[in-house]
Amino acid sequence: MPPSPTSPGSWPFTGRERDLVVVADALERDGAVVLAGAAGVGKSRLARELVARVAAHDQVRVARASASACEIPLGAFAHWLEPVRPGEGEAATLARTAETLRTGGARSVLLVDDAHMLDPSSAAVLSQLATDRAVRIVVTVRAGAPCPDAVTAMWKDGVAARVEISALDEEVTAALLEAALGGPVDARASRRLHEVTLGNVLWLRYMVEGERAAGRLSPSRTGRWEWTGQPVLSPALEHLIDARIGTLDDDERRVIQLVALGEPLGLGMLEALGGADEVERVAERGLIAVHEDGVRSEVRLGHPLYGEAARGRLSVPRARRMRGELSRALRATGARRAGDQLRHAVLDLDSDTPRDAALLVAAARQATELSDFRLAERMLRAAIEAGGGFEAHLSLAFLLSWELRAEEALTALTGAMEFATSTDERMRAFLVRVQTTFFILDRHDEGMALLAAEEARTPDRSEPAVVRAVVRGVGGDVAGAADDALALARRDDLSSQAVCWASWAASYMVAFRGGETAQQHEIVARGTDAARRAPETGVMLGNIVFAELLDALYAGTPDAVQDRLAWLDDLTGAQATTWTGLFRGTVAGETGRPRTAVRLLTGILAAFPGHGGGWSSWLHGRIAQGHALVGDTAAAEAAVATAVRHHQGWVRVFDTEITVARLWIAANRGARPEAVRRAGQIVTESRRRGARATELAGRHLAVRLGERDQAEPLAELARRLGTPRAAASAAHAAALARRDVTGLVAAAEALEACGLDLAAADAAAQAVVVAREEGRASGPLAVAARATALAARCEGATTPALAEARVPLRVSEREREVAILAAEGFSNREIAARLHVSVRTVESHVYRACTRLGLPDRASLASYVAESIASSSRP
Repeated sequence: MPPSPTSPGSWPFTGRERDLVVVADALERDGAVVLAGAAGVGKSRLARELVARVAAHDQVRVARASASACEIPLGAFAHWLEPVRPGEGEAATLARTAETLRTGGARSVLLVDDAHMLDPSSAAVLSQLATDRAVRIVVTVRAGAPCPDAVTAMWKDGVAARVEISALDEEVTAALLEAALGGPVDARASRRLHEVTLGNVLWLRYMVEGERAAGRLSPSRTGRWEWTGQPVLSPALEHLIDARIGTLDDDERRVIQLVALGEPLGLGMLEALGGADEVERVAERGLIAVHEDGVRSEVRLGHPLYGEAARGRLSVPRARRMRGELSRALRATGARRAGDQLRHAVLDLDSDTPRDAALLVAAARQATELSDFRLAERMLRAAIEAGGGFEAHLSLAFLLSWELRAEEALTALTGAMEFATSTDERMRAFLVRVQTTFFILDRHDEGMALLAAEEARTPDRSEPAVVRAVVRGVGGDVAGAADDALALARRDDLSSQAVCWASWAASYMVAFRGGETAQQHEIVARGTDAARRAPETGVMLGNIVFAELLDALYAGTPDAVQDRLAWLDDLTGAQATTWTGLFRGTVAGETGRPRTAVRLLTGILAAFPGHGGGWSSWLHGRIAQGHALVGDTAAAEAAVATAVRHHQGWVRVFDTEITVARLWIAANRGARPEAVRRAGQIVTESRRRGARATELAGRHLAVRLGERDQAEPLAELARRLGTPRAAASAAHAAALARRDVTGLVAAAEALEACGLDLAAADAAAQAVVVAREEGRASGPLAVAARATALAARCEGATTPALAEARVPLRVSEREREVAILAAEGFSNREIAARLHVSVRTVESHVYRACTRLGLPDRASLASYVAESIASSSRP
């Protein structure tokens, strides 16, 4: 049974912890804080949480301004006031009100919600209380709304800190959804909900509750919440949106509808269709927004839910007619800009305009490049109905195969063969068939028979050689397949499809072979260019770019990693979520954020059912590593079992992921010899396959487990690969072999520069242990602080090195880190700068550490920490 979701009306406070720290520091520093943000972003909830945490035992008053009370003097505070005394003037009444609200003293708290709607008298009292610091004040205001001058003066005159509260980002939205629904949420559902609500907490909540009630948002058999169908506004959410949109006349409503059906629209086109004055009025109300894109002004909705509301009220005939208007207007402009062809085809799909098969196939290719596979499929099926012939059928077959829908793909492929009129077209169909047979259906023997038959039938064609290189590489012959695939990818006489396939194989083999970054860039550029030229192969873009991401991770070049992640920025559609989870989850796992890796990779499992075309085993292996690193052995073992169950026997190139997972399971159980043996397995298999990058990773894992016999082989690998990661790993091995504390610290810095925080923490931790064993009393202080700081980034990951080096202080990890830096002689301001927190936060950590340890002051804490480390360093 899936976990029970949080009941309506009690959504958890999740994702605002960082904001809470900021506003709590501001309140402590200034005595007053103003939380500003758009309606529904969660500022009121944040204010209530702040008050609950900082004033648990103090007097708290809560006032809420409203439109109904804003005309009444002191209306916001009326329920605390005594009746006006006879003959009492306004000044005396204000003074008496302020005095009443001062009751409780400077530690009491006054929360005023929606202070932008305060009447002038209440605003004046609030401003006076803030100026006098008579009570602590927390205020919320709506960003962009007119405020009383007295409220505005609070932050303009420096009496109160103003903190902007923004909508939730995609990652925080995902965390909130999981907490609210009481279980994991499919990554595609989470992303769609964020895209529709743009992280507005109130609208997100109403959307979730409405979709749950309608049965479209529900837990699957695995307990993961999934969202199917299109969103429908619940009455409660519709009421909120109507209140925000307000009253529109027919012409203004038409403007909103046009944008809802065709955004983004050129400003000139929208003015021609909807009227310049009407467009201006709607824009002034914030219901549409004009963005400058080069020399063109484009119009989008002010919020996606405005579009849902507008489309929900359109009849089908009217919507078809309006889409036809937009399509004809776009055609009249020449559709010259990037994306115009795609927009044109989208409008035609559901309009009264006759369908153009060639346009739909071309637009489907653009949609595929953007990873919007669902839209691409709609277009291709429409193109087939419109007589699209071979190109439409083959593109659909490849798309369905890539989505693991093998039987549907073979049906579409049969249709393509009926229209094939040349050997080139038949060879393109052959590539789709072998792709489906080998990877999706997992029929290796049948695939090899198809390959042999085609080689005999067309000995002069290169496509069979390309397939053989792919199969050889995926089967584990990294070095041999790399050379074959590279030679094929560089041939100018191959079709775009064959170049794409060869580049796909070459890019992965080069990444595993390691140390060939320039060659990797060349091959990826050739492969992505070929994928975009061939109508059906746009689906392979993500796979090819992912190989370059792996190469950057194996090389230890964080800037190149970020460059590869930037590819995700332009993607749309459900498949974009899969690529995002795969790319970012892989980076998180490699760089030392195991919890993030587990969350992101688990979130995309639904996209890879069964063996997932070879991906499922790899994903579960990576997920198992994350579980093992945070000490969840049961979950790690379950993930390993799933990885083994879904493993395609002939796909060997990713086997090391399962071995790495088993290594960390053994290490965290204390079975160090078994863990070291697993590292040896990785090295042996990698050497046999010619995969120097994974051999390097295996040898460095042994070093992190404490093995001191890897210095020479890692130095040789560093010479051959020439990458920052290889050099840092070799330096780590050499320093550990020499028991060189300074060298281990330098290796930690080099590994950190490669983006490998957990490996860097291990090196620093080993430096602490070596210094302790050698009886150094003062040396470990700064090193321990460094190891602690690095480990703090790694989301609770536990390794043997970190466990052995841990300083036994009865305080939290952050308090330990602050205490160690204090013992080293750093001031609170210097500690704050190092840890990227406020001085007030450092002071709070010092105070709490002293309280836990029964120490009177900071100096005593520093002495205690120094003695603790010195004691742990004595033999």
